[in-house]
Amino acid sequence: MDFSIALEDDRRTACQLLLFTEVENCVEVRKQILGGKVEASLLKPNLVVSPFQVAVAANRAVRVQALNKMATRSLYTEVIFNLSTKKNIGNALKTFGMGDEDKEVLAVVLGTEEEVEARAKKIKEQIKGKVTAISELATLTQESQVKELYKVTKEDLSVGSLLEAVVARMACRDFLTL
Repeated sequence: MDFSIALEDDRRTACQLLLFTEVENCVEVRKQILGGKVEASLLKPNLVVSPFQVAVAANRAVRVQALNKMATRSLYTEVIFNLSTKKNIGNALKTFGMGDEDKEVLAVVLGTEEEVEARAKKIKEQIKGKVTAISELATLTQESQVKELYKVTKEDLSVGSLLEAVVARMACRDFLTL
């Protein structure tokens, strides 16, 4: 039901994605996030094209953490920030982070395999919703919103996929002004 990958940092950080649908308690969970009680990035799945997109953001987050060059205060907010094409952290959190009215949430859990297992178990207890197969992510993606957000053109799609265009823009954030 979930998606797991080892990231490319020196520690081979484990990254696990959990997709929740029919979520009933986003307001409560957001309060827990502000209180530092949630050890995960909680994303809007409608803006995610593929688990690979999140893996790229997570990989960049662990790498900048290792270099002590994070733009945000925590690894989990850094993941959310790395999904954005803009350098405004608040905008990235507002755009990609879980909202009070959301009914679907994509959780990104990082750490050693043991830490990820424990954190995933805890997040499943914190979020009142149905854990859904990650393969269902594609049915939640709002391609029109993704294209608008990442400014993907017809020309971009004539030479590559939507995922390729999105990841390219994420990777080039520090060099492009979109």
